[in-house]
Amino acid sequence: MSLGRTLRTVRHLRSGQATERALARGRFALMARFPALAQAWAARRAAALPLPDPRSPALLAAARRVLAFEEAVHGAHLAGVGEGRFTLIGRTVEFGGLERVDWRIGVGDPDWHLWRMSLAYMGYAVPLMARGKRGGLAVVLSLVGGLEAGAPFAAAGVFRDAWNPYAASHRAINLLSGLALYLGAGGEAGAAEARALLEHVRFAAGFVLANLERDLGYNHLLRNMAALGVVSAGLRGLPAALAGLPGLAERVLATQVLADGGHAERSPLYHALALQDARLLVESGLVAGDAAEARIARMEAALGAMSHPDGDIALFNDSWLGGAPPASALGARTPGPRAALAETGYVRLGAEGDAVLLDCGPCGPDDNPGHAHADFLAIEASVGGRRFLVDAGVPTYAPGGLRDLSRSASAHNGPRLEGCEPIEFWASFRVGRRGRARPLDLAAGPAGLAPLSAAGWQDGLRPFGVVPARLVALWPGRGLLVADLWLGGADRPASSSFLVAGDWRHEGGAAPGRFSQGGAVVEATALAGRLAPVEPGRWWPGYGVERPAHRLELAPEPCEGGRRAAVLFSWSGGRPEIGAERMAALWHGLSTKASAAARGP
Repeated sequence: MSLGRTLRTVRHLRSGQATERALARGRFALMARFPALAQAWAARRAAALPLPDPRSPALLAAARRVLAFEEAVHGAHLAGVGEGRFTLIGRTVEFGGLERVDWRIGVGDPDWHLWRMSLAYMGYAVPLMARGKRGGLAVVLSLVGGLEAGAPFAAAGVFRDAWNPYAASHRAINLLSGLALYLGAGGEAGAAEARALLEHVRFAAGFVLANLERDLGYNHLLRNMAALGVVSAGLRGLPAALAGLPGLAERVLATQVLADGGHAERSPLYHALALQDARLLVESGLVAGDAAEARIARMEAALGAMSHPDGDIALFNDSWLGGAPPASALGARTPGPRAALAETGYVRLGAEGDAVLLDCGPCGPDDNPGHAHADFLAIEASVGGRRFLVDAGVPTYAPGGLRDLSRSASAHNGPRLEGCEPIEFWASFRVGRRGRARPLDLAAGPAGLAPLSAAGWQDGLRPFGVVPARLVALWPGRGLLVADLWLGGADRPASSSFLVAGDWRHEGGAAPGRFSQGGAVVEATALAGRLAPVEPGRWWPGYGVERPAHRLELAPEPCEGGRRAAVLFSWSGGRPEIGAERMAALWHGLSTKASAAARGP
């Protein structure tokens, strides 16, 4: 391990975070060494909580929220669960029966870690039980018993997956919600059956309470809060063990939800998960009042600003489709033609089914940017309601070459410098040196270039003597201009990369930048620099789900102070006319603003 890299990582930790991390690691090491004592300790914490009442009206309201979420994620694959067939995060496993489910599958292979966690979340239990059928209850009871027997505290690595506090939080929410919905639908459960589920929920809640993920914070700690909130919705008043929970939940939300409604981790997927948890805290009554409702409204608006015309999220940072219901189903508010999240760092321009989304903010919170990618100034774009320019997505969370590639600048639609990264990634979720992107205020656009425009710059390549800047301008129904500047550092090769979704057909031939899908046609034309021949690419719209793509590379040309490149994507409404005077004004305005921003106030 590099000492310098470690120091560049830990220097960003908030006060007390290193101590929290050391205590958490030490606690889990002791639990792994003395599992019987750990079990007794967790049971003692759980005993301080009453058994929740699954017929509580407040719990049932929260459970309905959970059902809508889990039905969208798992509904298409429920039929196989009773036979021991699970499809989770893009991978299907046939165990050959419930009694043969292996809760330790793939232990030792990092690529299986998230799959094991997803299996232990038991999100599929909610729609299974919500139908009120005995068969669904029997399946869930069998799985809970199987997990208790097959993933005991004594099992190697169990505190990283089945009994990770994050997984235990999911499971407490899902099992309690499922039971509430089962009974609410008229399902019959014997006293012993109901108690078996409730005891597991109570134990999981006690385990979470004893192991709050304060060191990681963000989506992990928020899910811990949501789990305890859902459990508290089934109680008649808060017991002493949960007395401080309302205040803590409010503080957690206040530190994670930014003023513009975005989530501090800057991932559209984790924003959707955070919105779900915030709603559960409100439904459970743990967080209440006008301020809580206003916060959720801001989060809904921000989710809309991070979404495409197809109603689902952009894939910036660690994001993929299918990890949550579509943004439109989560209440994302339809944005206007220009939506800017100043603190989160995203700008969306769009109308008439066309949209472009620009990342011009920080990679994440400095104290834990684990879900960051080097997507500074990257864009995604839709044409006629269809995704055209796409982010590479997330092939894996396992450490290694594929994880490194997917987080690198080369995997994103932004201006880059060959062999140089604006962020120092290591392991799966660690970040050492990190740059930051920022918006540029170009008023209404250089010389009235387009009705919709946005710009930004980033400082992550300063150690290599370069400051990149980008302007995007959208003519809805007609075209999209992307103009890039590299100020300084002309000794290293640079390029702008664009990944086109593979369901667009590359026409090739005399039109090397021409793509079609259905009746829509998009043509790429270099206005500055040179477009290379289109090459095969790939992207992962779902976690680990690889799809073909086309890769466009735009090489810059020299200019005063550095290099520049511009490409115009035009489509059915007619190519926008951009004369030499407008382009000259564009370059002057972008260079002047970026240079001034880089010098600082």
